[in-house]
Amino acid sequence: MKMKILSMLAIAGFLATSVAVPIRAETAAQTQNLFETAGQKEIASDFAPAPDKIKTEFGTLTFEGGAFPTEESTAEIYDELDLQRATQAYMDFFPALSLYSIIKSQIRDFGFKTASDVGVMADFMKPSENYLTGNDITVYAFASIDLKVDGPTVVEIPPGMYGNANDANFKYLTDFGPTGPDKGKGGKYLFLPPGYKGKEPKDYFIFRSPGYRIWAMMRGFGEVGNGDQAVAWFKERLKVYPLSSGPREHTATNCSGIGANTLPPEDGSVFTMLNEIIQYEPTELFDKELLGRLATLGIEKGNPFEPDERMKKIFDQAAKQGVAMSRAIVYASRDPEIKYWPNRHWEKMFIRNTTFMNDGHSDIDARTLWHYQAICVSPNLLSTTPGVGTAYLTAFRDKEGAYLLGGKNYRLRVPAKPPVKRFWAVTAYDPMSRSLLDSGGNITIGGMSDPETNADGSVDIYFGSKMPEGKEKNWIKTDPKKGFFVVFRFYGPLDGYINKSWVLNDFELVK
Repeated sequence: MKMKILSMLAIAGFLATSVAVPIRAETAAQTQNLFETAGQKEIASDFAPAPDKIKTEFGTLTFEGGAFPTEESTAEIYDELDLQRATQAYMDFFPALSLYSIIKSQIRDFGFKTASDVGVMADFMKPSENYLTGNDITVYAFASIDLKVDGPTVVEIPPGMYGNANDANFKYLTDFGPTGPDKGKGGKYLFLPPGYKGKEPKDYFIFRSPGYRIWAMMRGFGEVGNGDQAVAWFKERLKVYPLSSGPREHTATNCSGIGANTLPPEDGSVFTMLNEIIQYEPTELFDKELLGRLATLGIEKGNPFEPDERMKKIFDQAAKQGVAMSRAIVYASRDPEIKYWPNRHWEKMFIRNTTFMNDGHSDIDARTLWHYQAICVSPNLLSTTPGVGTAYLTAFRDKEGAYLLGGKNYRLRVPAKPPVKRFWAVTAYDPMSRSLLDSGGNITIGGMSDPETNADGSVDIYFGSKMPEGKEKNWIKTDPKKGFFVVFRFYGPLDGYINKSWVLNDFELVK
């Protein structure tokens, strides 16, 4: 059977009726005919230039002869210009930095020698491995692929996997499993490097990657087991190898509890990492306008990156400002569509879609919202088909709108019959690392943990640094020294979630 896929899955769909898709009223600017509305005649003296002294947040700028910046003002202007461009670069390139950090960490921290080596969270993810909002209830397996090193690369997956592959810019390439082209039956996925001109073989699911590095991640459920059984299961069944050589010697490592740092730095060193990405990946992977801004900062393909002391200080400040802005976008979103239910504090992780496009433009804050707190992109992480894929909601605030703090006690009442085909779970995270909360206790409760239920079928989950009496099975331990947030996961969300008829309660402060 020929299983060749020549193009990326089209995500966007369009509805045919004007009833389903409201037509926006045209603005005056959209219908403006300048031949009719250009206004009254003006002459040169009508031009009003900016003054020769301009007050700014970074000082008063002075211009000689009306417009020539003084030496002192020139220095201040360029410091601010470089700082603004570097700060925005931190946010614009964060997806690429995130994927690069994961791959570098797996090679450095887990000891991978080739792309054929796979990691398995066989005893589940721990706080010692700081993956962005990773969960500690499913067994992950992953591989770090480099098409520049191995050329066309095959990922051979067993039946029943759930997962996806993302390119070097953390953009979606394909799903594995029931939502992918193998339809849950397993198969051979072939990833071709940028500019590949060779003959495409038959009997593969073929994807052309715009970048060299790829991260492939998948989950196993009951049939995989855990511990040594899971390691052996994946070593035997999950294979990654160059097309040219076929299967080769490889390892499967139990990465649970080994310790790893998969996060991009939040100081000036992140720009050294960004330069490494720019030097390695094809220029075509990134927007030319963004690359132009990087070039003004001394990051340009083919040129050495040698920031002086001035630029090192600017890069360090830019990273911290980028973090501050990302935290605001995630934890204090101003997007009018952020809430899943209008009268609750549960928020979307994907605001509108998984392509981060909105009305024909890049949805840059929505992109930051996802990538600063999560990893992997797939259309099936925003499922609207009952029983298929997954859905995620976050909560950072209690019923009164105050942030969740580990030194306080809360109750979350989960209504009866959560609308899921597989199971549901709520997990606590550290707001600084956006990774599993290291509280020294249980941080996940859900359908698989068999919590105690109320007479009406609802489940009360308690959060706090000290366990409420008799609530051990329903208690998530927090750290009294820091805040926390949660992700509520719906594995195989059903109609009640999709049509919002099932409504999740807010966190209530317990005094």
